[in-house]
Amino acid sequence: MTPAVVFRQRLAAIQRHCAVDGWMIDPWYLVAELHGLVPKVIGQDSFERGTTVDAASHAFTLWRWYAHPDEVQTNAIAEAEAFLNDQSSGWGPILNAGIAFHRWLGSGRPRASFCAALGRYRSSYDILRTPLILTGIEAVTPGAPWEIESWLCCWLDALLAEVRETHDLLRQLERAKRQALERCGAQRRHSRAPQAINILAIQPLVSASMLADRLGMSLKSALQLLSVFQDRGIVVEVTHRAAHSLFGLAGMASLRDVVTPPNRPVPGRKRGRPRKNDPFTAQSVLAEESAQLPPPTRLDPVQFDYEDLAAAMNQADEAMMRSSRLIARLKGKMAS
Repeated sequence: MTPAVVFRQRLAAIQRHCAVDGWMIDPWYLVAELHGLVPKVIGQDSFERGTTVDAASHAFTLWRWYAHPDEVQTNAIAEAEAFLNDQSSGWGPILNAGIAFHRWLGSGRPRASFCAALGRYRSSYDILRTPLILTGIEAVTPGAPWEIESWLCCWLDALLAEVRETHDLLRQLERAKRQALERCGAQRRHSRAPQAINILAIQPLVSASMLADRLGMSLKSALQLLSVFQDRGIVVEVTHRAAHSLFGLAGMASLRDVVTPPNRPVPGRKRGRPRKNDPFTAQSVLAEESAQLPPPTRLDPVQFDYEDLAAAMNQADEAMMRSSRLIARLKGKMAS
């Protein structure tokens, strides 16, 4: 279960970090990019579509920092880790990390390398045995205090919220695995179905060839097993393809929604470039346009009646004038 927890927790952490940086991303969009799938381009115009691509690029850069850093990123993480170890304040590893984080941010250095170094730092002190991304990143939002005492309290609260979210994620994955085993039903003694569900619970996405290799069975048997799982609602196919398909547990249905289906030929159309008056092409274009754009609706003009509002404003003006005269009269009596 550890690889699945680390995978999902990284997605949640990257989504949180992107929100702090001002980018709103769909984590499943990043999953599609990581597995070589073609995600749908979201946006009504070129500006919105470009913003989506830029947000995905930023999320992928963060993924590289935490999952597969290059040589430059590895050196930067090592520098941040050395800074962490040198900034010991005698308050224990957790508070020492918070104080060092505050000093690192105060020096104006980028926080991605420091956040990536926090996982190694906790592993060296046996605080965590898995490389989870727990950084308390919400403490660096513009509204957070900057004084060290108040900032540490804010950082610890954000860190605790991330720990609770990770614990809830672990429960969700365990529940999904248990429900998949229950839907699997009674099996023969030599059935590979429970082992296949265990692999699906560990690995986010599985192909038929990967499942066959892990279980030591033929590709045909693995395809039949996945087909049965799909009919029972245990797994979902996320690529919209008949060949080279990828399967995940039912919780991966959101990934299927963001993946673009492959281009398939229109039934009945001949080979080659279609003519402008080709009825099959015209029907497919009209169907695609009607599916993407909602039918326009015309709104009737609305007439507003402002007479009551004008009367209320006149009454308010008269009350203010009476109050002004009364205040002036009282001031004159007090002066005399």
